[in-house]
Amino acid sequence: MLYPAEYSAARTVLLDALEALSSHLPSIVLVGAQGVYLHTGSAELAQPPMTTDADLALDTSALADEPEITSALKSAGFTPGRNPGSWLSRTGIAVDLMVVPAQSGTTKKDARAARISPHARDTARITPGLEPALVDHCLQVITALEPTDPRQIELKVAGPAALLIAKSIKIAERIADAEAGKSERLKEKDALDMFRLLQAIETEDLARGIQKHFADPQAAEVSRRGLAAMRHHGTTTRSPMPELATRAASGDSTVALSFVTLTLDLLDAVSELK
Repeated sequence: MLYPAEYSAARTVLLDALEALSSHLPSIVLVGAQGVYLHTGSAELAQPPMTTDADLALDTSALADEPEITSALKSAGFTPGRNPGSWLSRTGIAVDLMVVPAQSGTTKKDARAARISPHARDTARITPGLEPALVDHCLQVITALEPTDPRQIELKVAGPAALLIAKSIKIAERIADAEAGKSERLKEKDALDMFRLLQAIETEDLARGIQKHFADPQAAEVSRRGLAAMRHHGTTTRSPMPELATRAASGDSTVALSFVTLTLDLLDAVSELK
């Protein structure tokens, strides 16, 4: 499959970052769009997989002290971006390092940078919604998308259910910001990524993943919030999530109804497993 140049470049930079952080791989989980595409491929959509960055969650419960992450990334040619946890490659492609609030080392509500000493203060950004990924993941081999790049790195990848919940929460937060008059722009691609997961992964498998979240107190709370957001924003064809997904799919009229049907099926399946 021929991938968009931007996506191939993002995968190359992801591998660069993972090489720099090779000693920390047991504590890293791939999240975000690259995780979605590893599970779904093209998901039978006309729109090819597309992302221009990489997202990594750090599980600080077992994170080693050395090598210091900031120093390791700088030695590999990465520079700090404008926001905590954002690291830019020499070509300007971002790799975002994120930590869930409970592992952030601070209880300040407005804090953005995690305190994961002895690693530098702006190493990672505090990001809610990734708690399920810390308990719902599997090892996968990450390969380059450029045919001349032979690199392969084994890494934990968030499970489809964890990725779906994270996307749901992200969209719900942005909807709330938009309703409050903030300038946060709703990203249509996030909703299309949700649809990719709903379409490509069996409903029963997604429900079993969510059941795994329910066994962990922090993941359970987050997963329930994500499901509530799907129920509130994704269960009619005029709800924001299916409308955003439709726009991202170039107006494909079949997307909204399929999104709603699959969402309702999942909500029913989760309810039956409780």
